[in-house]
Amino acid sequence: MASEPNSSSSSLAGNPNGDSTLPSPDSIQNVGNPYYLHPNENPSLVLVSSVLTGPNYHSWSRAMKMALMSKNKLRFIDRSSPVPSSVDPLYLAWERCNMMVLSWLTRSLSPTIAQSILWIDKASEVWEDLRARFSQNDVFHLADLQEDIQNLKQGDLSVSDYFTKLKILWDELLVIRPIVSCSCNPRCHCGMIDLYKNHLDQDYVIRFLKGLSDRFSTVKSQIMLVDPLPNINRVFSLVTQQERELGFQPVEAVTLFNKSSTPRTRNQNHYKPNSSAMGKQCTYCGKPRHTEATCYRKHGFPPGFKFRNSSVNFVIAAESVSADKGSFEPHKVVNPNYSFTPDQYQKLLALVQSDKSSIPPSASVNHISANGKNSFAHSHSFSDSWIIDSGATDHVCSNPDLFTFSKSISPISVNLPDGS
Repeated sequence: MASEPNSSSSSLAGNPNGDSTLPSPDSIQNVGNPYYLHPNENPSLVLVSSVLTGPNYHSWSRAMKMALMSKNKLRFIDRSSPVPSSVDPLYLAWERCNMMVLSWLTRSLSPTIAQSILWIDKASEVWEDLRARFSQNDVFHLADLQEDIQNLKQGDLSVSDYFTKLKILWDELLVIRPIVSCSCNPRCHCGMIDLYKNHLDQDYVIRFLKGLSDRFSTVKSQIMLVDPLPNINRVFSLVTQQERELGFQPVEAVTLFNKSSTPRTRNQNHYKPNSSAMGKQCTYCGKPRHTEATCYRKHGFPPGFKFRNSSVNFVIAAESVSADKGSFEPHKVVNPNYSFTPDQYQKLLALVQSDKSSIPPSASVNHISANGKNSFAHSHSFSDSWIIDSGATDHVCSNPDLFTFSKSISPISVNLPDGS
């Protein structure tokens, strides 16, 4: 007769469901006992893949409950089992399991949140503290969640990725606003609860179909004509079949395929900017990726120099010809639409240099502009200045003595823009 209570107590302690009754000390080594700890269980275990950061509380809470339930330790956070007194033989076992669960909870939190619960001694109090802080069952969070669901579109995502995002939002919405259940005793048979669930399922299907891309317009129309609507899993299967038939590939896969299939030829001349020159800025011409010491516009372009992009017109400063120094001095950049090629510019300077002996010392070659127009600046004396007109057969100068030869011409009529 004395063994019957022990047998009953042992059977109760081995019940994995458990209740408010404390287990027997003799049954702690039973794997069904909530105080049992497997040798592989230690405080450094990470039970969930994503740590709690705040906004992900509902998904984190669900994953954590599943992990603790699988280890028969859920009662340490939901307070379904009473805490033994400090003189009870089971108190040490409870304290050890409580600290183990507390360590698992701490390792599943972000570092900032973990610091905030470091001094709480009970796992159940930590769980309640996190729920009170991050459950956010408020109207604002609910409104944001509903807005995210309404604005979610497939875009360039695959059907599977789009459905996964929608399902995450929809499940979180059901956690915040769960489906009501009938509390009548005996339960009523009006069927309103089932009708409400059916309406939610239809809303789920409609939201999924409305967010699909236009390329699925045909299958969307066919599904929405079905009465009643199929369930969400059936709809997802039909749309996925249509996706395979269309041969859809996500944008990332298409981009990767294009990069891998691009033929490469030897000695391709691709311009790759020097990372060490990216921060340099020329103080002379204002252009990036070089300094004044290496500026071609100041020191002259090397023979045969060609710009990488022939369609872009670069500004080249005119060179001042000094007869007494016999050297070229750079001038300032004046027109951003210069259209001469570097070869033409070098030949033009060589032509002027060859005739510099007949030019007074104060003469200078003034600015050359683009679009066939002349943009010139005054030098020391306007009477000794030449105007280079590369598009004309005759040259103009204010001093006829500067010409090697000249001839008189009959007056020429010139039409002005105003019609005179």
